[in-house]
Amino acid sequence: MTTPKTTDARKFYATKDFTDAGTERSFEYGKEVDVDEGTALNYEAAGLVSTQKPAAEKATA
Repeated sequence: MTTPKTTDARKFYATKDFTDAGTERSFEYGKEVDVDEGTALNYEAAGLVSTQKPAAEKATA
């Protein structure tokens, strides 16, 4: 009997505007990041994405 592969359905959102230097893909603050989970976890470790959707507007100083 084979156990079905489970997938992590977490969504990741950009915490700031950034461009991935390796792929040259750009991501916008607050938008969902459409990448594979491994890439999303790397972005999360770098502080570029979060599983919590940020506020609609960037804070202004």
